[in-house]
Amino acid sequence: MKDMSRVLIYDVEGMTCASCERLIGNALREIPNVQDVEVSLTQERAAIRLVDDATDPDLALLNGSLKSHGYVLYAKGTRPVMCEVSVKKDRFSTRLKRAVLALLLMTLVLIVLGPLRKIVPSVNAGASLGAMFALGLVASVSTCLASTGGFLLAYTSRNPSKKKTMMVHAGRLIAFVIGGAILGAIGGALPEGSGAWYGVLALVLGVGFLLAGLNLLDLSPSLARFGIRLPSKLNILADRVSASSSPVAPFLVGAVTFILPCGFTQTAQALALASGSPARGLLYMGVFALGTLPVLLGVSFFGSTATLKHRSFRLAAGAMLTFFAFGQMDGGLTVLGSPVTFTSLASSLFSKSIGAIPVANAEEQVVRMTVAYGTYDPKNLVVKKGVPVRWEIDGKEVYGCANSIVVPKLGIKKSLTTGLNVIQFTPKEKGTLPFSCSMGMIRGSFTVTD
Repeated sequence: MKDMSRVLIYDVEGMTCASCERLIGNALREIPNVQDVEVSLTQERAAIRLVDDATDPDLALLNGSLKSHGYVLYAKGTRPVMCEVSVKKDRFSTRLKRAVLALLLMTLVLIVLGPLRKIVPSVNAGASLGAMFALGLVASVSTCLASTGGFLLAYTSRNPSKKKTMMVHAGRLIAFVIGGAILGAIGGALPEGSGAWYGVLALVLGVGFLLAGLNLLDLSPSLARFGIRLPSKLNILADRVSASSSPVAPFLVGAVTFILPCGFTQTAQALALASGSPARGLLYMGVFALGTLPVLLGVSFFGSTATLKHRSFRLAAGAMLTFFAFGQMDGGLTVLGSPVTFTSLASSLFSKSIGAIPVANAEEQVVRMTVAYGTYDPKNLVVKKGVPVRWEIDGKEVYGCANSIVVPKLGIKKSLTTGLNVIQFTPKEKGTLPFSCSMGMIRGSFTVTD
């Protein structure tokens, strides 16, 4: 029998990541007489195959199904193109917004996040809970908005009810807490290796953050455009769960978001695994999920992801993500023993260093430092070359990553306990000696002078 199906091609506006392909594809498959759908982020196009001799679908109907997600379809070749003058104005406006947002972000970090960390004494485990919560917030308005937000919106919009929505988000939070604990336990069971593993992990995460941040700032294309994407089988599993009619289906739909392809979620999972502790893994993933909750809950109740895809949200998320990126890469460089790190450069320009306390006859120099609330105080120290150093560390809060300290260039790795800890060494060369916790999240440095 002759195949009388026809293929229609549309240009798509609003695509930013691989998850957009899935959302658009699922929405178009629900249109009557559509037999198959193919969506391409690279080409920014969608193709639909109509069954038999069906009439062309109403373009307004197609766009109606995509409106809540922030996408617009155009008949092939009819997508409007901005004139050159408008493009130049748009680029200037975007750059100005980026600069303003970057300045606002730095002010926010210095004024708000710094004091906030000190009132959360139990979270200084590799990454602070404040950082994990902020990571969740950024995730919820960027790539996770398309993957998780769109998935939840599509599910909760079918026969919507408050009970159904609350079950979905309860399932999500519980799955992230349990999953984080399991990942932490797995990490703790792995054989202990050198700190290089943490350094490489931090660098990989940092580069991934940076590329994602630059994409949100419209400075680089999505990795998915180069074919780098997470397994599609995870999406297939999520779709099967969402199609279930079981009374516990809403709970399971929320739980399955733990495995949905989202770079931010995988990053949080990697940090939970690296923590090596069920308790810390639980906290990491639980607080990350709480960070995503306000936006995802709003999407579920108000039925739209389009507003949050506005350029202002993308720029804000990109600025924050770029900030995270440099922090991750800085930690990786520190653990790997790099003589130059972002922290050391900043310290040489802006920070005040605390010199050693000389001892009689210059036979020893003493430096004192406190570890508390996930920070080193002071974190920049000055010592003289060739004179033995007695490094006295007051361990007030030594949980998680803060329970050990490493000086890669000297081959020093010491577990810290509550109270006085002493490390002795003799600096042989002038320059900078970075030190950090074993995961590179808490950092400081010695400046060795003549």
